Amino acid sequence: MPKKSDYSVMESTEELKQRNEELAQVNERLAGDQRELLKQQRLAVLGKLVATMAHKIGTPLTAISGHLQLLLEDTNLSEAVYQRLQLIYQQTHRLNTVMKDLLNFARTPTLTLEAVSVPHCLDQSLQLFHPVLEKQSIRLITHWSPALPLACADFLQLQEAINNLIDNAIDAMSKGGELTVCARPESLQGTGLQETGICIEIRDTGPGIPKDVLDSVFQPFFTTKGIGEGTGLGLAIASEIAQQHNGKLSVQSTVGQGSKFFLWLPSWNEKT
Repeated sequence: MPKKSDYSVMESTEELKQRNEELAQVNERLAGDQRELLKQQRLAVLGKLVATMAHKIGTPLTAISGHLQLLLEDTNLSEAVYQRLQLIYQQTHRLNTVMKDLLNFARTPTLTLEAVSVPHCLDQSLQLFHPVLEKQSIRLITHWSPALPLACADFLQLQEAINNLIDNAIDAMSKGGELTVCARPESLQGTGLQETGICIEIRDTGPGIPKDVLDSVFQPFFTTKGIGEGTGLGLAIASEIAQQHNGKLSVQSTVGQGSKFFLWLPSWNEKT
């Protein structure tokens, strides 16, 4: 029969184990806070750099684009010269797009939260992409749950996140495929938040993302595209917008089958 002192030792050991677990959790939270602080500091430096670049590069680019447009309107140009000017104009437009992406990423917008109809937001975004969907022979499938609550969101910011996710899916299916866009009520699991919200799922049938780089897809400037084919900011911006809405962006992918992106947002009813 164990002695009373044995019980005391067991209780002390169990208490020490519990304290060690609590300390480990605190250390983990502190490490996470430190990583987030370093990230914000890097973004602040990046923001200043981008603002300077936008002024020094953006102004000449706008002037170049304007002059190119005037030259392209000249009906006396030979076909060869016209094609060369058109190529220069396209590349100038691409540089302007890169600058806008950098500015959008570095800027911290002021959100105007309101009750947003997610189907309406999705419909508007998909209309923008119909021409490229037809051009690339991509079949579109949509499904909105009938009991979908309103989202607590900034409409324009949400649309930007959705546009980036759709654009990413289309880029993954240059030879055709199937784009599925769904919206359903769903609780946010694994974060301690059990509130009901809306999950927007955007699924492609592209080549998929290798496991060894899956954790990096939301990092700024990370891209699996070729050189000159992407800034690596679209998914990073979408993830940042999700976080600003107290939401979450996650991904599942299988090589050879495609990728699924899940954008979770809190519902309006939970916030009012």
